[in-house]
Amino acid sequence: RVARRLVGDDGENTVKLASATIRSVAVGVLGIAFIQAVLGGAGMMAVGVPAAGVWALFILVLAIAQLPPLLVLVPAIFYVFATNDSTVVAIVFTVWSILVSFADAVLKPMLLGRGVEAPMLVILLGAIGGMLMSGIIGLFLGAVILALGYKLFEAWMNQGHSSETGKGDNAAAQEN
Repeated sequence: RVARRLVGDDGENTVKLASATIRSVAVGVLGIAFIQAVLGGAGMMAVGVPAAGVWALFILVLAIAQLPPLLVLVPAIFYVFATNDSTVVAIVFTVWSILVSFADAVLKPMLLGRGVEAPMLVILLGAIGGMLMSGIIGLFLGAVILALGYKLFEAWMNQGHSSETGKGDNAAAQEN
């Protein structure tokens, strides 16, 4: 009811957009970060990196902040090359680490913005900007504000366009 009072007849759609945006950010950003942390931690455990769980937690934090997991995995790669007797294992771990780090490039377009009427780039920029400004709460709030702003701007542009075409039709009718 509050949204209907603030926005008018479009209040229900605004609430649906906000909830879909929050769901999209939760699945897109947090879900992908969790997947990267689990895969990175599993790789580190498989090759014997000490405290792999702690490093996986660092990967999770970095991935939520939209930073590449390679910031944690590159030192782990050097550690594996320095301590492991098998170069093949170290090379396989390097390839695994690169795949884990770039998994977000494949998963984000599939998961982020899914079910939301705003483009994925708008959601991503809102999430990143909100995270930089206000931390974990800003991750969600920034995406919602930018998605709602995008839809309001789009409605405003469409409203202006329809009134211009109406004026053009009246002017053409008056000339005839």
